[in-house]
Amino acid sequence: MSLSTEQKSQVAKLLADGAGIADIQRTIVDEFKIQMTYMEVRFLLDDLDLDLAAPPAPEPEEEDTSEAEAIPAEAELVGGSVKVEMDKIKRPGAALSGDVTFSDGVSAKWYVDPHGRLGLDTDQEGYQPSPEDIENFQLELQRQMQAPGL
Repeated sequence: MSLSTEQKSQVAKLLADGAGIADIQRTIVDEFKIQMTYMEVRFLLDDLDLDLAAPPAPEPEEEDTSEAEAIPAEAELVGGSVKVEMDKIKRPGAALSGDVTFSDGVSAKWYVDPHGRLGLDTDQEGYQPSPEDIENFQLELQRQMQAPGL
């Protein structure tokens, strides 16, 4: 079950042209009329000191940063006095969670449930942040959720 020098050269050329192990196996079986398993072909490539070509790295897609850049600018225009932090370890039952401090100094725990609904838990019963604070909170939360590494 050994290949001739010409067949080995053809295998090397196939590999250089980007053929995979299955393609090379098919060529050996169909054209060379030699039965080889996938693993035997893999060992053959190792014996011939041939390496599989690494797939080309995908080119990074250009991101539309116009909206991402607009969010911090909007937050600054409205006042930006709401501070939002994300928990490193999310609360049980939450997709995301963290803390928020509104412009009036009231702090709350926030969470996004698995269905994407946003919730706030404050120590002050019946507390309602101002509409500006809610807007700033949502903008800052959106900015942080879009940040790389989340």
